Amino acid sequence: MSYIRRLPSGKWQATVRGPDGSKHTRTDRLKSVVNAWATDQESKFRHGDVRDPRAGEIRVGEWHARKARAGGTEKNTVAKNASLWKTHCEPKWAAWPMASVTRMEAQAWVSELRQTRVARWRGRAVKDGEDAPVLSAETILAAIHVMSSLYRAAMKEHPPIVLTNPFAQLDLPVIEPRSIDFYEPDEAAAVYEAIERLSGPKWRTLAELGMDVGLRLGELTGLHGHRVDWLRARIEVIDVMTRQGLRQWPKSRRSHRVVPVPSATLENLSVLMAGRPREALVFTAGAGQPVSDENFRNRVWYPAIEAAGVRRFPPRVMRHTAASWLVQDGVPLYDVQALLGHESFATTQRYAHLRPDAHSKVIESWSRRGGASAAHGTKKAGP
Repeated sequence: MSYIRRLPSGKWQATVRGPDGSKHTRTDRLKSVVNAWATDQESKFRHGDVRDPRAGEIRVGEWHARKARAGGTEKNTVAKNASLWKTHCEPKWAAWPMASVTRMEAQAWVSELRQTRVARWRGRAVKDGEDAPVLSAETILAAIHVMSSLYRAAMKEHPPIVLTNPFAQLDLPVIEPRSIDFYEPDEAAAVYEAIERLSGPKWRTLAELGMDVGLRLGELTGLHGHRVDWLRARIEVIDVMTRQGLRQWPKSRRSHRVVPVPSATLENLSVLMAGRPREALVFTAGAGQPVSDENFRNRVWYPAIEAAGVRRFPPRVMRHTAASWLVQDGVPLYDVQALLGHESFATTQRYAHLRPDAHSKVIESWSRRGGASAAHGTKKAGP
């Protein structure tokens, strides 16, 4: 609905009320100009094509709170994003109006993050003056993703809060390929012995299951007795223990899988389940409580690593060890992918260099050329 009036100055002013009740005005010397503007605005409002130019004045922190209340994101992702927001994004951007953030400021923030040192290192808070490493490329990309998702949501509003995303298409650090860390059999044996001596046979069984079958730590601590096929020596991987509780679906589509279990490990699992309900968790802490990843790392894993005197790796090394041993034994990469539940074959290919025949073609080529060179060198000169 619009109305037009003549101001004391002699100019004409048109007022149009938007769908949210807010008023929008236009002033001009000519009545025909403001009348045409009002007609056009009414039409656009009816079709939802107009945004309030003041909408971008909403603060980034306020918009983050509104988006968080709307939900629609998995609990694990919510917790991770909340931590990134509180640590990296909120101090920098919460007070900024949404529309005032430009790509240049966003790119400058990336440069700041590249020089920022981590707040926690090796499982504890970093002390003042401690020479801790700078943020990883993964962390920087994750923080940028949090901000970019806020702006994508704002652009999808009807009408949109902002028209552009300043955090899109930035020059970001590249995640460099890393070597695969894994334990050699003698190191694994030392870890097994230390875990059993310090924490008990239950935790040794968990470590053996991790290093043989390659289950993720959350898949190990979320394992229930009724997921074990005791006759066929298999485990159906469905339940995953997270920091927000049990989640009854794995990390990805391929993570829902059935995996074999070594006979000795299966026997140890049966001992742990003796006299207990089939639906109970196999690995528990204290009086049957779920095992948290933090408690396992700090109370079981790292003390055993120090006692064993082996290289210090986080618990995920169990999964890398399982894959590395299998590939070294000549197990095809596709079989390793199925066992570990990798969604992408590219993830499994990181272990390809460990195959016994990984460089056989290259070595054969060298041998052929070496033989040809030797034969050429012994050839007698012609007359």
